[in-house]
Amino acid sequence: MKQAFLTALVCSTICSLGAPLEVKGLRTESATNPIGVSNSPRLSWQLDSDERGNFQRAYEILAATTQEKLDEEKADLWATKKQQGAAKLLVSWQGKPLKKGQKVHWKVRVWDKQDRPSGWSKIATFVVGEQAKLLKPGRISGFESSSEKLNQLYRQSIANLEKRLDAFTEGDVAALGDGSAVHRSARAFLYHFDSVPHLTEWLRLMDSEITKDNFFPIYPGAQTTAPVSSDSGVLVTHPLWWMSGDAQPTRSRWDAYEGHIIAREAQDTLLKGTKWGGIADSEDVAAEFIDLCYLGFSCRLILELALPAVQPQKAIRFQVYASRIRKSFERQFVNKDGSLKSKSQTGHVLALRSAVLNPEQKAKVLADLIALVTKNGSKVGPIGAHFLPGVLSLTGNQDLALKSLTSLNAEEQKNYTESGIAEWLMTFVAGIDTIAPGFNQVIISPRIPSNDSLSWVRAYHDSPTGQISVYWKKLAPDSALKAEVMIPTGALSRVILPIGKNQKITESGNEIADAKGVEIIERKNGKVSLITQSGKYSFLIK
Repeated sequence: MKQAFLTALVCSTICSLGAPLEVKGLRTESATNPIGVSNSPRLSWQLDSDERGNFQRAYEILAATTQEKLDEEKADLWATKKQQGAAKLLVSWQGKPLKKGQKVHWKVRVWDKQDRPSGWSKIATFVVGEQAKLLKPGRISGFESSSEKLNQLYRQSIANLEKRLDAFTEGDVAALGDGSAVHRSARAFLYHFDSVPHLTEWLRLMDSEITKDNFFPIYPGAQTTAPVSSDSGVLVTHPLWWMSGDAQPTRSRWDAYEGHIIAREAQDTLLKGTKWGGIADSEDVAAEFIDLCYLGFSCRLILELALPAVQPQKAIRFQVYASRIRKSFERQFVNKDGSLKSKSQTGHVLALRSAVLNPEQKAKVLADLIALVTKNGSKVGPIGAHFLPGVLSLTGNQDLALKSLTSLNAEEQKNYTESGIAEWLMTFVAGIDTIAPGFNQVIISPRIPSNDSLSWVRAYHDSPTGQISVYWKKLAPDSALKAEVMIPTGALSRVILPIGKNQKITESGNEIADAKGVEIIERKNGKVSLITQSGKYSFLIK
């Protein structure tokens, strides 16, 4: 009896200290058990813990030719011993040289912040080869809400994304669509499917068919080039890096997309926009307008890509391009009062997202866009459908964004579901995003409507760092808000929620000052901003 009591006491004490980390989600080159990786692959894993603020202090990797050899004494390919550090994303292979066709078995264990060892992970594998074999991508997300219209848009968008990915996996290199469609869907692919290998392969195919004058094809296998589509050889690289945390494609492809932008300038030395490649006017917008907007967009992103590409000195060239593009755009397409000469909704959202306007012009164009949407609804095509909800949400017009999506006809709904609307649902409605490559720093910032168009949302995303989840719900009758969030082990987050002037925020029934792992850093303009460590949190604002 005494022994049983002591055993129970010890177990209770251990549980109160929090369980050690659990290692899961092993990946090689951002893929699960891939076939066809280089002989110097990079390994990644995720962590799980019930303890807030827990993190990896050290790790150990074992790799062997067979499962039976996966222990410290027999691992014949790589035995790291205990390595200090928090690295768990794209850890470079430092084991024995690998040969083509070789199958490798590997596993990981880690030590947490209290230096407690985890158990060994499940065993993962990879096969060395010259060409990656694409596998059917798994789902890594979920979304549901109180709005059946949004749920329907989500399901249709997911079905569209899955159909394209599956066909591409089976060898249809054009299945993802032209470059314009892939750009519009890239973040949605990455949010909702384990699709890093697929977008990486798509970019490899684009690179392999770049023309002698440095233009990307419209899509792999195409014999023509065109703005928007060809620029996606640059534009798709950015979300791939930002969401996967992998800078290697950016570094290896720098010469290709720098050459593409330089070729764009050489073809249009005055940067006026052109109908090169056969592009026509679209969505009541002149082809030259679209061309110049996408060139501005490409320059903005390549400026950001210069850092992970380790090419900071090259950024000056694209700063000059960006300035010239804004001046040319103003001369051709902007009135003296800052408004656009075009009355197209697509033209307005494209200009707002493409770094072609100065701050004063942005304010005027946004005001005009709001008036157009309020009067006419979502009168846009595929390009406008990709940008419109995000532009409205980013500028504090979430109510209008939601309203514009509730009265879509069949053709308009098709435009949205084929333009990555599932990305907007995750980024702005659920509020899950990253503020550092690979979700090492997470932001939770749902744009919660002020009206009754949406009362609750539940969503999750299996990021490279681990699963992120959000559940927010409005509570009647006193405008209270409940928000439950989960931040991956080892990550930090910023949580931004709406709060009224006389409202207070608590976490699991405690004042924020007494809550473990969270603190308020700012409260202004009707929002409260918090910093949290990893773990599960339950906030109540009332």
